[in-house]
Amino acid sequence: MNTENFDHNLTDSDSSKNRSNLFYNVTLAILTLAVIGLAWLYYTEKEKNKAQIQENVDLTLTKDSLENNLENMIAEYESLQTTNEEVNQELLAEKERVEKLLTRLRNERSYSKTKFKEYEKELSTLRKIMRSYIVQIDSLNQSNIALRKENKQVRTRYKDVQTEKEQLEEKMEEASEKVEVASILRAMNITAVGLNENGNERNRNKRIDKFKACFTIDQNKVVEPGDKTIYLRIITPADFVMENQQLDSVKVNNTNIMYSAQRNLKYNNEAIDMCIYYQVYETLPPGMYRFELIHSNHIIGSTSYEVKKSIF
Repeated sequence: MNTENFDHNLTDSDSSKNRSNLFYNVTLAILTLAVIGLAWLYYTEKEKNKAQIQENVDLTLTKDSLENNLENMIAEYESLQTTNEEVNQELLAEKERVEKLLTRLRNERSYSKTKFKEYEKELSTLRKIMRSYIVQIDSLNQSNIALRKENKQVRTRYKDVQTEKEQLEEKMEEASEKVEVASILRAMNITAVGLNENGNERNRNKRIDKFKACFTIDQNKVVEPGDKTIYLRIITPADFVMENQQLDSVKVNNTNIMYSAQRNLKYNNEAIDMCIYYQVYETLPPGMYRFELIHSNHIIGSTSYEVKKSIF
């Protein structure tokens, strides 16, 4: 009888272990799928942001190219001359048509690839019409006049192409700079205080044991998320930097400068509050102290704090 009870209890124990292992495996599978799903969502969102920025840059460059082409056409119409008054009136009408299209393009507020394809189609039609007038004028004018005009047009077109190329390069550089500026973190709500050895706020020079600088890193959807390091630089009234114990430096505008303290954080593109502490090892001279926050080669925020002379 006792042997049967023992076998029965052993069977129940094995069954319980199997259920526990099954629950553990199912939970692990669900968590793995969740992590994969989150990673995929992060990747797709990141690629979407990159694609949106690139699309905006491409649309701006396309618009500028269309404007330059239309301006060149207007300049070419102004250079076309003939002794036939009827043809001159037709040239003036076509020139006004190009000017109206240019004005409409400049006032366009809804940019899209489809919209610009419509403009490119109209531009192509206007260019064909202009070419037909050029052929007609060439046939009407004397050969030497036509040759001089053609040389002038070639020089004008070459200059316009060079100008357009330079303008497009400038636009691309400006767009790149805008993306770079947008990818810089920004510190807000910056405060600095002195603390005594008990952690209480004090502003007298002989009672300050450490400095505390608190701030908010603003949200930024363009910045790459992950590990970041924020550096604190404290400048005394005499314009000296309060050094870190390791005497390490950090780059600002591609120049190595001394910093006072640092703190690492995990940044996920959302606003985050944090503080950096600096241990004071000697009596501070009274006066106005400047606190600068540094990240990725830039000063991202600053504030000032006055240390007063101790009465005793």
